Amino acid sequence: MKLLITLEGKKYEVEVEILPSASAAQSDGEYSLSIPDSVLQPPLLPDIREVDKICRSPIAGAVVSVEVAVGMRVRQDDPIAIIDAMKMETVVGAPVDGTVEEVGVAPGDAVKTGQVLCRLS
Repeated sequence: MKLLITLEGKKYEVEVEILPSASAAQSDGEYSLSIPDSVLQPPLLPDIREVDKICRSPIAGAVVSVEVAVGMRVRQDDPIAIIDAMKMETVVGAPVDGTVEEVGVAPGDAVKTGQVLCRLS
């Protein structure tokens, strides 16, 4: 299969061959590239049961307080942390029932959207 690739404003016509164990590219015999199949395979999705046990921040902001500690039992929707964003506080609840295995933030920490607040087991 031939492809036209532009790199830093310069165009290259390359020929790509899909091999059983790897993929290779060649341009006028000067360059070659071998990519193992493991790189081309899509990543495996994590076990959804494990994902459910991770409490993430729904917003970017500052941690006002952490309502849990390692070893505490929590029920779904119990408060895990309070996040302040633009002078509005958001209470983040536990995604499922469980025991707090790890707390990843402390009061005063800045958090990004999706950042792990705690892990449950």
